[in-house]
Amino acid sequence: MDMREILHRISEGENLSAEDMYRALEEIVDGGATDAQIGAFIMGTKMKGETIDEIEGAGRFFRERATRVEVSAPDELVDTCGTGGDKSGTFNVSTVTAFVVAGAGIRVAKHGNRSVSSRCGSADFLEQTGAKIDLPAEKVARMIEEIGIGFMFAPLFHPAMKRVIGPRREVGVRSIFNLVGPLSNPAGAKRQILGVFSDKLVDKLSQVLNRLGIIKAFVVHGKDGIDEVSISDATLIGEVDRGEVKLYEFIPEELGIQRKELAQICITSPEESFRVGFSVLEGEEGPHRDIVLLNATFGILASGKVEDRKVALEMARESIDSGKAKRKLEEFIELSNKL
Repeated sequence: MDMREILHRISEGENLSAEDMYRALEEIVDGGATDAQIGAFIMGTKMKGETIDEIEGAGRFFRERATRVEVSAPDELVDTCGTGGDKSGTFNVSTVTAFVVAGAGIRVAKHGNRSVSSRCGSADFLEQTGAKIDLPAEKVARMIEEIGIGFMFAPLFHPAMKRVIGPRREVGVRSIFNLVGPLSNPAGAKRQILGVFSDKLVDKLSQVLNRLGIIKAFVVHGKDGIDEVSISDATLIGEVDRGEVKLYEFIPEELGIQRKELAQICITSPEESFRVGFSVLEGEEGPHRDIVLLNATFGILASGKVEDRKVALEMARESIDSGKAKRKLEEFIELSNKL
């Protein structure tokens, strides 16, 4: 099947099977498609709407093409990588959450990138700390094994994405390529909290993660529009648990946390995002801490170490208040520069 046939089918509103999507991406990545065809593919799948089968096929393709990070017991690893793209302007919750989860004694394989539509991506945040973010696979593996947390800078681990960078930038819309990063953890993490930019993606990505063999995951979208467990509104959650998928809503009051206005956790620059995130790890009270606690609670639940939300919340609190989360960041900075 060549790209013209694929584009014709998409233009007629026909959905692709997982295998068809896999083959389409082979054509694109291996040089069988022009930039114009890649742009048409991006717009066509976007306007048609990506199906569960199509996202699964794309996820499998980019998983197989990723540069692997070989670590022991990958089934225990948690990732906090989300799709990004919610354009809310909040500080980098997922990265701070990763250090709180690691401080609770859970191994974290954090996957991430620079900001595309937000003011601060994971890589931007970590760069502000002085950490080295562009470590190769074997050094990331050492980070995970030695201190319990490592960061995989997406462009280094997904060379297959290089072919679509130009067309994606020129087209400038969120597409299926925004979805496959969180599905393609190079260390093979089987546990996740995955924030998405649209409520329509919660069920879809939950079903895809289940098909891809994830053990435990929470796909989350705040009803205020953010790709996190929200502090200002209810959150739609898709829970994947050993072959089953459940959809439900969660409100912060269920854990005794009062709602705050979203504007209270927004920032204007990577520098401000770092200052805010670091203040959380230092134990400063307020809405920034509260949203990290909510997300870390679900990150800890994803690990399978505990099943009770209140117990997971207390583990997150203890990680911060004991200084363990902050020490994880300090160890991360030191070791990343030493390796």
